[in-house]
Amino acid sequence: TGSTAYSLSAGGPIVFPSVGCLCLTPICPHTLTNRPVILPDTSTIRIRVRSADGETFLTVDGQTGQPLQQSDVVICRSSEHVVRLVRPPNQKFFDVLRAKLKWGER
Repeated sequence: TGSTAYSLSAGGPIVFPSVGCLCLTPICPHTLTNRPVILPDTSTIRIRVRSADGETFLTVDGQTGQPLQQSDVVICRSSEHVVRLVRPPNQKFFDVLRAKLKWGER
C-alpha cells in the first residue's frame, strides 16, 4: 500500500506482513532522540496537543489537514475490519524486498 516505503524513508523498520503491530514512525522529527516504535496491534495511541503556540495540523494519507487546538487528542488504534489484499500466489515478501531494495546487487 506504500506505507512500508514511506515509513522506511523516514527511518522506520520493515515489518513482516503477518506481524500484528502498530508502527509509530516520527516524520521529520526536530530532535535526534525520536525513534520508531513497534507496539502490539492491541495498543491505543493517544497524542495530545500540549500547546497552541504554533499551527498544528493532522494530515492522514495526504488528505486536507485538520487543524488541532491545545488539549485536542488524536487516538490511533487498529481497526476491527481486516483488509484482504490480492497477491500473485508465487510472490514472496522477501523476494519483493530483494528486488525493490536491490539486496545482493553490486
